[in-house]
Amino acid sequence: MMNVKKLLEHLDKLYQEGNLQEAELCINSWIADAFDDDDYGAALTFYNELEGLYRTTGRAGKAAETSNQALQLIEAMGLNGTVHHATCLQNGATANRWAGNLEKALDMYLQAAEIYKTTGQESTYQMASLYNNISHIYQEQNLHEKALEYLATAYKMVSEMENYQSEAVTTQVCMALSYMALGRMTQAKENLDSAEHYYNCKENRRDGHYGSALSAMGEYYWRLKEYDKAVSYLEKALEVTKERFGENAGCAVIRKNIDKIKKEQAE
Repeated sequence: MMNVKKLLEHLDKLYQEGNLQEAELCINSWIADAFDDDDYGAALTFYNELEGLYRTTGRAGKAAETSNQALQLIEAMGLNGTVHHATCLQNGATANRWAGNLEKALDMYLQAAEIYKTTGQESTYQMASLYNNISHIYQEQNLHEKALEYLATAYKMVSEMENYQSEAVTTQVCMALSYMALGRMTQAKENLDSAEHYYNCKENRRDGHYGSALSAMGEYYWRLKEYDKAVSYLEKALEVTKERFGENAGCAVIRKNIDKIKKEQAE
């Protein structure tokens, strides 16, 4: 049997070093080794890791394809209806959301929610994460009041858990985005100020969501027509995102927003 824990520790080190290319090579090699050893549990773990890597590097189509492979393995292992099944559904839904398949993604999220409920996982971090993910669908559908309902529930859950401050802050940033879309700028700023305070601690700046928080601050100041501040935050977001994840789709979006703001400022 493979020493999955040791391999995941090595993978975490590669992520911390920003060596995503080597990480991808390792995961694919480990998946092949797992099947050679008939170690399907290890293969499932590494499928989930690969799917996440594809998402963070902007390859949503490959992420969705990998999630399908993981779900096929779940069925072959007789794990339908288990927490493992819910996790794979949640990962696959996120991949499909990034690929623009919103209705399919929402259906997969809701399937995962039902499994969590029937397996006694209603008060877990996984359920809170699921509520966060569902809110993203509603945000993309411009249903921000609905998104805020799920975000408020997720925030309450993670705020009551130990060692989940990063997740709570990430949820606050998501709430700020919906508040801004609804024109509720005071509430948006309160949430963004809380996030900025968290990231003022140097060790928290390695958090993978730091770039998203900076981008949200940029949007806030753009909406107030404080263009210089908006560009400053977005340029920092670009620097952080590129350093953490390499050149990906997120970088392209940030550059597009910077260009849009500079053009608007010049008019």
